Amino acid sequence: MLRYAHVNGQETALREFNNQTGKFVDGELYIFAYDTNGTTLALPFQPDIIGTNRWNVTDANGTLFIQDLISTAQSGGGFVRYLYADPADNFTVKQKLSYVMMVDNDWLIGAGIYNPPENSSIVSVGTDPKVRDNLKSFVGAAITYADKNGKDAAITEFNNQNGTFVHDSLYVYAFDYNGITLALPYQPQLIGTDLSDLQDPYGVNYTKVEIFLAQQGGGFLFYHYYDPARNMTLEPKMSYVQKVDDTWWLGAGTYIKDLSQTA
Repeated sequence: MLRYAHVNGQETALREFNNQTGKFVDGELYIFAYDTNGTTLALPFQPDIIGTNRWNVTDANGTLFIQDLISTAQSGGGFVRYLYADPADNFTVKQKLSYVMMVDNDWLIGAGIYNPPENSSIVSVGTDPKVRDNLKSFVGAAITYADKNGKDAAITEFNNQNGTFVHDSLYVYAFDYNGITLALPYQPQLIGTDLSDLQDPYGVNYTKVEIFLAQQGGGFLFYHYYDPARNMTLEPKMSYVQKVDDTWWLGAGTYIKDLSQTA
C-alpha cells in the first residue's frame, strides 16, 4: 500500500483506498488514511466521514486513537490498539489492532485486524519502546561512524563480520536509493547487486519500502529475511532504516524469535 501510494500519487491512491470493491479491501481488512491534522482521507466503509477532522475523536474507552495513530506513524510507524466498528460484522464495535506508517510528511496510511490475538510476538516486539529505541540507537551510531570516517571506510566496516556493527544476528546493512547493495555482512556475494525487486514470501517488497521510509526520514518495517543465527532460514524481522545522506541509507533489524525467546 505504501509503494502504491508513492508510485501512483496521493489522488489516485486515495481513490483506490476508498473503493469498497478495490484491491485494498478484503473483508474486514481495508486501508485508511489521515493527514497529520487528523482529517480523514480514506475510510472506504464510512464515506460520509471523508474530509472531516477526527483529531479529538475517542473510542468507547475514551482513547484518542486518531492522535495515537498519527503520533505512532510519525515516530517511524507501528501498532496501535483501540476499539472500532467492524464493517464486515454489521459495524459491531470490537478490539482493533492497526499498523500505521507515514506516506510522506503530510499523511499516513494504515490497516488493521479485529479481535487480534493477545499473545502475538510480532506485536509485542513492535510495541516495545526499548526494542525500537535500541534499533534506532544502533543505526544512529552507524550513521555517526559513517559521517566521521567517510562512506568507503564505513561500508568496509559494516561488511566486516567481526566488526563493530555486527553482533550475531544484529547487523547494519546499507544500500543506495536504487536498491544497490553496499553492505550485507552475511551475504557478501550480493554486494553490488540490485535487490530493489526482492519480496518476502508474503509479498512484502521490503527493499523498496525501506527506500521510501529512509527518504522520509526513517521508519520501521516488518518482513521475513534470512537469519544468520539459524542457518539463514527465513524468519520474521523488524528493521529500522534511516538515510545517511542523499546517496545512501542504513538499516538494522532484530529477529522476532530472538526477542520472544528472551522475554
